[in-house]
Amino acid sequence: MIAYATENCVPLGLISRFLILEENTFEAYKLFEVFFCLYPKILSIPIEYFHDASTSEIDAGPYLRTMMIIYFLNGLFFGVLGLAAFFQYRRGSNFPLRKNLPWLALYGIACGISSWIEMFLVVGIDPQTEQILRVFSTISQPLIGLILFIFGWRMLSHLTPLPAWTMFIPYALIVPISFAVAYASTTFITPSPLEIPIDIWSRYFLYLPGSLMAGIGFLRQWKEQKKMGYADVANLMMGAGVAFLFEAFVVGLVVPAAPYGPASYYNYDRFLFNAFTGEAGGSTQPVSLVPWLDYRSVLTATGLPIEFWRMLSTIAVTFFVVRGLDVFDTVQKREVKKLQGERDQAQQQAYETQIAARLTAENWINTLIEINRRIVNLDHTDAILMTIAEKAGTLMHSDFIGLAIMSDDHSQLSLRCYANHDGAWVLDNPLIVSNPLIMGAVQSSSSYLSNGNETQNERDGICFFGDDTADSFAIAHMDLDNIPLGALWAASFEPRQYSDVDITWLESLADQVVIAIQHGLMTAQLQSLSIIEERGRIARDMHDGVAQVLGYMNVQLQTLNLLWKQGKQNEFEEEMVQMQRAVQSANADVRESILSLRTTLATDKGAAAAMAEYIEEFGLQTGIEIQFQNGVDGEINLSSLAEVQLVCILQEALTNVRKHAHASQVRVHLDRHRSHGNEFILLLVQDNGIGFETKKSHQHFGIKTMGERAHSVNGEVQIQSKRSQGTSVLCHLPCLTQGKITEGAMYPIQKDECA
Repeated sequence: MIAYATENCVPLGLISRFLILEENTFEAYKLFEVFFCLYPKILSIPIEYFHDASTSEIDAGPYLRTMMIIYFLNGLFFGVLGLAAFFQYRRGSNFPLRKNLPWLALYGIACGISSWIEMFLVVGIDPQTEQILRVFSTISQPLIGLILFIFGWRMLSHLTPLPAWTMFIPYALIVPISFAVAYASTTFITPSPLEIPIDIWSRYFLYLPGSLMAGIGFLRQWKEQKKMGYADVANLMMGAGVAFLFEAFVVGLVVPAAPYGPASYYNYDRFLFNAFTGEAGGSTQPVSLVPWLDYRSVLTATGLPIEFWRMLSTIAVTFFVVRGLDVFDTVQKREVKKLQGERDQAQQQAYETQIAARLTAENWINTLIEINRRIVNLDHTDAILMTIAEKAGTLMHSDFIGLAIMSDDHSQLSLRCYANHDGAWVLDNPLIVSNPLIMGAVQSSSSYLSNGNETQNERDGICFFGDDTADSFAIAHMDLDNIPLGALWAASFEPRQYSDVDITWLESLADQVVIAIQHGLMTAQLQSLSIIEERGRIARDMHDGVAQVLGYMNVQLQTLNLLWKQGKQNEFEEEMVQMQRAVQSANADVRESILSLRTTLATDKGAAAAMAEYIEEFGLQTGIEIQFQNGVDGEINLSSLAEVQLVCILQEALTNVRKHAHASQVRVHLDRHRSHGNEFILLLVQDNGIGFETKKSHQHFGIKTMGERAHSVNGEVQIQSKRSQGTSVLCHLPCLTQGKITEGAMYPIQKDECA
């Protein structure tokens, strides 16, 4: 059989390739190569072979060989259709036809087996096997038709919704179908073989409507795919639809000849069986029935039997359906690739968005850190407010930033600072802010985001010093101890939408404004207290120093006057020497006070530099040899208050050395020390003086002052001294690098505080 197919130019390469199903694709021109090779072979057979091959004068060999090839190819292509549908279903792709593929696979494989059974019946086999195959063929006809009917119905109704009017079709057809079924049942009592009415009514009731529904279903898919822009898939769906409609004609309408309508006596070739007698025989004259779809006319016009045209319909259906499945899969892969690309693009955009959000957060955090650093460094409040307004405009991409402060009586809101694209300014003469939304946010202590529904009156009074009106804006309230303090707002002249994240960051800046203002108020208060304290200290120093010396000199002058009048020369000279020493001591106290004030006020250059300058001047004034060792590299990382207290503690320690120690040498050592993960600055002042008893040291005012200064910044002072062995003063203060910003360090004092 295969050898004959090869001899008759049916390419085995095509058959093997078709069976292997490489990617479910094949070239159309190679398929039709079968037709163009087989067509001349069939045309070379006399037409009488197809009319009646039972006459002894005609050799039926060419006819049987040709029919064998037709049935073989028909079964082959049906098998390819079934296997392609099955393998495509197994691949698990998600496309519209997938749910119907099991029925299509079952239909193709069943038709392929049925065609090959017909091929064996044509070839000729032993009678017993032939009887079994004919019974199987008769039973398979309605079953295959039923499978095709189910597949066609699912193609028509399950892929795309049917129009609403189609719901009335079953009701309209129920009566005609009932009559048709009743009529068909009567045909089984005719003398023709049983397989004839089974074949006829299987084709009319199952093959014909099944093929029509499948064809219409594929044509509907053609429109759907065309709407979706899949032109290649749409063309194949149209081809499959036309192929199924052609199959409906050649398979469902052309039936064996029978003595009852709608089958015509000339509808089918009678060279095998006479439908009236059930016997093989020659040609007979037509009865009175009117012939339609005359097989003899088709055979005369084309020279080809109906089996050939059915084979062509099978090839067309297989080609378009298998090719369509492959293109569907290609489209699905294309869509998956597109979705993967969109997913990758979305992931990239999400990553870029995360990076942008992270950079934005870092910029905001750096801004908050910078503002906090300026607050801690005691920068001027106005400078801090301008920095906040300028940074807010840059980070929020806004055209105007406003900062308003509530009056003391909470009766009006005044614009204190603003920023635009030209910079930031503080107003010497604040402007009244009367915008109802800003006033409402301040009074209700709640922030506000514009939503685009604001009236013109609500938009006016948000932007100042320009003709532009705010299109969108965000307002953050400012409270101090639950008391409304003011508002900070950002506005844009262009349409945009401030987000909840924007208002959160704006509220953070508003908190910094509150801290800066509170810090400025406390600084002003502490400055006043420092001035009062400094006046008291100067008064004490004048009382303890210059005033006492002047009182002592007054008494001594009276004593000298008496001694001079009494002529006591020796006593007079002794008193003069004591007066001279008292004046020198008072002069040293005054010079030391001046040096202390000047050094303390100069701590902007750094505590270490101020200490070095003071030590040098102190040595020159007192004549004491002082050695200064600075073991700290770079900044000492102390708060401003701690730096001032450190310098004041050094001054107090050296003052005690000058007044009480009677030392000739002093060693001052400054170093950094780490203990338990914390950093400290150590100051050691060591002299070679007369020393004292430390048990009584708490009674000394200077020692008590040094301890209080150290404790105010969470530090500590330790004193060690023995008679005739000198004195050591050790002070250690915590650094800021470990976050040790304490309550004492947050309240700055004036740098001329220490004595």
